[in-house]
Order: sequence, then structure tokens, then C-alpha cells
Amino acid sequence: MTAEEDAQQRPTLVGIGGDSGSGKTTLTGALYGLLGEERITSICLDDYHALDRRERALVKLTPLNPRANNFAEMEEHIWRLKRGLAVEKPVYDHRDGTLGPPETVVPREIVMVQGLHPYLIPGVRHAFDLKVWLDPDPGLRLAWKLQRDTSKRGYRDDQVRAEIEARRADAEAYIAPQRKHADLLVRFQSPSPGSQDMAHLSVRIVQRHTMPRLNFHDQLHTASAIHLDLGVIDEDGQRADVIVIDGQITPREAELVERSTWEHMDGVHGQAHHVPPERLGSYEAARQRQHSDPLALTQLILGHRILSARKSYLVRITEDGHRDLDPDHAHM
Repeated sequence: MTAEEDAQQRPTLVGIGGDSGSGKTTLTGALYGLLGEERITSICLDDYHALDRRERALVKLTPLNPRANNFAEMEEHIWRLKRGLAVEKPVYDHRDGTLGPPETVVPREIVMVQGLHPYLIPGVRHAFDLKVWLDPDPGLRLAWKLQRDTSKRGYRDDQVRAEIEARRADAEAYIAPQRKHADLLVRFQSPSPGSQDMAHLSVRIVQRHTMPRLNFHDQLHTASAIHLDLGVIDEDGQRADVIVIDGQITPREAELVERSTWEHMDGVHGQAHHVPPERLGSYEAARQRQHSDPLALTQLILGHRILSARKSYLVRITEDGHRDLDPDHAHM
């Protein structure tokens, strides 16, 4: 087997990190339709909690604290999945905070790994071919977490707020520092302070030069709702290209960005399903599905980056000639 054939059989690992309530599930929800559900395996790193909710309360640890998680098992499983091998993954039930029996996870072409700690330790961080970090405005994250935890996880409003306060120190120590390791940062922002108009959130997408650069279409520079900054130094001191999509973007301009993104997938867009815009950008609000053009465009750009990471990964494997990836190899 050639190195390229070997690489083609290995999954592309995509990390989706961020604090609790940052929108990881919402952002990735449309990727199954875009890339094909049969091509994606998704796991949540919450399943690697070493203690259940009752045990954490007894020893006064939050789930953000590394001591409350089994990072050794997580690392072993991530690298097995990267090699194309199945794992017996533990299961954490958010409904009652208990640990259940393990389940078999078989990697497909793309493995999406979502959670609080994807980039905290090098042994896991270096496995990813694309590292995404969600960093919404704090007020938005609070609103999203309140909505999710009270409607789906059985918490009261005051319990959610108390938990956020109890987790604050651990979030600053263990969650926030991971942002600097990401290739792609996504920050949703309210159109005005205190606004909850989810359909018209602006989004700032920071694409660091740790991954192949997009060839932006000249038309995007003339779109009034799109702002591009190329080759800037971002807030973590890294060189990046920044796309800002205004929350008031018109359907016509949204279509322009969509068309330009498809045109610049460098030959890999044939691996994606050309879904209509209305199938992207869906989110839940007041128990109803709503639509956001900025979210839809962010999901499309993320899908592009995943396919680009796969293509770039194959090229690097072919050039290097490596056939056995493990945590001791340098990150590609």
C-alpha cells in the first residue's frame, strides 16, 4: 500500500472546541447534510468524565477540571480512531449525570470530536487535522446555555447561573487557554448589547495561517455586509485572515458568499452535497426551528475547511512518506 492509499483510508479528525453552551452542536448540525451523514462519526468528549455528577459534587470538582476526566483513555481512543480503528467509548448521560455502559464507535471518513478539552493536552491536540474553536460573546453563551440546560437537561435557571459561577475559575484556567491552539476561530456577536435576535447575529471567522489559505473572490471585497482583513495579527498574536459577516446581510449577498465559497473549494467540493441555503443555518429557538444566514455561511465555510484539511492532509502524507501516525510524530 502506498502512503497516499494509506492516508486515504485514515479518517480526517476535526476538533470542535469551546466552553459549555458555546454552540458546538448547533454549528456542526448541518454538516451531516452538507458532507453526508454516512461519512461522519461524531463523539463528545464529555463521555470521558471520570466522575459522575454526584461524585463531582462530593469531591467539589467541576467537569472542567482535568482531575474529573480520564484524559489517558481519551488520548488512546483518539489515536485509535485516527488509525481507523474502532473503540469502546464510555458514555456520560447529561440527563441525570450518570456514567453508562460503553458503546462501540467505528470511525468513518471524517471524525468530529466535540468538547471542552480537545486541545488541552498535546497528545490529543496533535491528532487533529483541523482545530476549530467557538468563542461567542459571553452574553450569548449565557443565553444559549440557559436555554439548553433548562429545556433539555432538567436544570432550573438559578442552578445554571450558580454552576457557571462555580466553574468560572476552571474555565479561565483550563478552557480559555485552548483557543490559541485553534486553526479556525468562530465568534458570534450580538447586533447590539443585550440583543437576543439570534437570526441576525454577526459572525467573525478567524482563519489562521496554520492551515491552507483561502483564495478569496474579488467580489467579496465589494459586498457591503462582508468585511475582509487579510494577513492580520489576531488577538492571540497569530497571523490570520479574518472574515466578518454582518448580521443584517441580505439574501442576495448571502447567496454571493455561498457561490464564492463553492467556487473556491479547489476541486474538493464535489465531495460535498450542494444543499440549498435553507438547509443550512437552522437553529432552535422557543422550541421552533429558525434560520440565520450568518450561521448558514459559517457552516458552509466550515465544511469547506474540513474538505480542504482532508486534501492538504493527503498531500502532506504523500510528500512525507509517513505511514504510521502516532502521538510521537510532529503535528502536520
